[in-house]
Amino acid sequence: MATLSESLAAALQHHQAGRWQAAEEIYRRILQVDPAHPDALHFLGVLAHQKGQPQTAIEHIGQAIRSKADDSVVHNNLGEAFRAAGKLPEAIDCYRRALEFQPDYAEAHNNLGNAFQEQRKFDVAIESYRRALNVRPDYAKAHFNLGITFREQDNSDEAIACLRRALAFKPDFAEARSNLGLLLRAQGDLSEALTCCRLALQINPGSAEAHNSLGLVLRTQGELEEAANCCRRALQIQPDYAEAHNNLADVSVELGSLPEAEAGFRRTLQLQPQFVPAHIGLAMLLRGDLPDQDLTALENRLAQLPLGERVRAGLTFALAHVLDGRGDHARAAECLRQANSLRLKLARNRYDPTAYEQFAARMMRAFNARFFAHVAGMGSETRQPVFVFGLPRSGTTLIEQILASHSQICGAGELPLAQRSFEALPAALGRAGEPLNRAAQLDRAAVGCLADRHLDQLRAFDHRGVARVIDKMPENYLYLGLLAALFPRATFIHCRRDLRDVAVSCWMTDFQDVPWANAPEHIADRFRQYRRLMEHWQGTLPLTIHEVGYEEAIADLEGVARRLISACGLEWEPACLEFHRTARPVRTASAGQVRRPLYRNSIGRWRHYESALAGMLARLPSDAGA
Repeated sequence: MATLSESLAAALQHHQAGRWQAAEEIYRRILQVDPAHPDALHFLGVLAHQKGQPQTAIEHIGQAIRSKADDSVVHNNLGEAFRAAGKLPEAIDCYRRALEFQPDYAEAHNNLGNAFQEQRKFDVAIESYRRALNVRPDYAKAHFNLGITFREQDNSDEAIACLRRALAFKPDFAEARSNLGLLLRAQGDLSEALTCCRLALQINPGSAEAHNSLGLVLRTQGELEEAANCCRRALQIQPDYAEAHNNLADVSVELGSLPEAEAGFRRTLQLQPQFVPAHIGLAMLLRGDLPDQDLTALENRLAQLPLGERVRAGLTFALAHVLDGRGDHARAAECLRQANSLRLKLARNRYDPTAYEQFAARMMRAFNARFFAHVAGMGSETRQPVFVFGLPRSGTTLIEQILASHSQICGAGELPLAQRSFEALPAALGRAGEPLNRAAQLDRAAVGCLADRHLDQLRAFDHRGVARVIDKMPENYLYLGLLAALFPRATFIHCRRDLRDVAVSCWMTDFQDVPWANAPEHIADRFRQYRRLMEHWQGTLPLTIHEVGYEEAIADLEGVARRLISACGLEWEPACLEFHRTARPVRTASAGQVRRPLYRNSIGRWRHYESALAGMLARLPSDAGA
């Protein structure tokens, strides 16, 4: 008959091999013989923790520690059970007790850091992780946890560096790869982000987190159907994965499946009532129609401390939109002041109105009448590109949706192609230097090279082989000089709107990466430069700019739609009047709005905020309402 020591050794072999039922049976047989056996109690508790039974784990390990009071491993494991049960102060006491007996216990330092991180005490968490790494520099999990903590502090550069170190020590660390992918996505490095997420799935095909991360990257790339499929695969693996439900809801908004989006946000909040992105998503989807209980939940989440400044900004913008929709404009204005102040504080790049004014002046000098005379006849003969531009929130998404409802027009969304072509100008000439210093030297070969590459990239968004493809990047108005040289037969549509409404709408929109929109004085300065540029282009471009007013489109949808379809050189199709029924991805702040018939609520909205934004409104061009 096996001794208790032999039985314990056999149980541990089963335990380490993942044969948990066999291990548990032996632990319990040992306890039938010796009910106070400390090792059997300890390991039975560890097994309960691994099975997701923290309270049972606390009971067993708590009994074991009576006989193993100076055992650092037992104290550490009891801390893990307390942490899993959400009892963080008790967990912290256990980790500290473990470190009293073994100061160089790297795992206990790491676990202590995890407990502090969950309490959002990021500075002491970082200190604990660094102590773990001082003991074990190759401790990949501690590098990973340190990176996640830096991410929570919005320090993405340090976070990325930590995750890269984790992967250097453990290349098959799937969780580190998928999280690195998300950080790279946030920094705009979509190519490496995609590689990271796909590698994570190769390492662990059954990882719901990796499928969800890949979905987030694909969504950023505009691959919405594939992104939705990734979220669904994540939910097949883990049906209660709140973040995947939320991600799928976000994709549903962009695809125009608004009931599915609302259901997804609500399912997310059922699973995780404190999940901030779902509160924001539901509020931005329903706005003034958000039910009272959901508004209360949003306000309660905002009132809870601690909240990071980035999270607080997003919640406050969402609350402002709900209040605006309910007609509580005074309180909405106060929320918007707070939210924009936070975004301005968090902005990586400060907006410099003087530098922008100088850039606009240089652009006008470089692309003048002499330039257009020089490049005449050099551009592509294609009519395929359609450029819809204007200020953000001026109606570009609406006009794109109307046009894209035509069977021969593809709406590709907001593309960075014009800026890329502008920045590639020196390379096309085979010379170094700033684009503005090389514009006058453009020759037929360089123009042809830029036009061909630009057109190839534009056509990549056309999966149906249609006659026209829309690029509706609003601020393409900056690059009209180059675009007119490359595509003199393209269609150029300038969206105009009462600048007072545009200014208020920009101030109300959580762009996150448009720092000039967070300060009323910067909005006014930006708009004045926009007006200067548009007056210059209207006087110098050797082609027609088709002007369309937002207010005009609301008042006479059919007249405007017919005129624009004619400007594109196409036959009229009645489907353009049913634009809100058109199933296509829309990836801007107007994604929900263009799924509904036209409404007039946004016209004259500035009057609700006239007192709050008096200074900004006074600084707008004198004909702001024209």
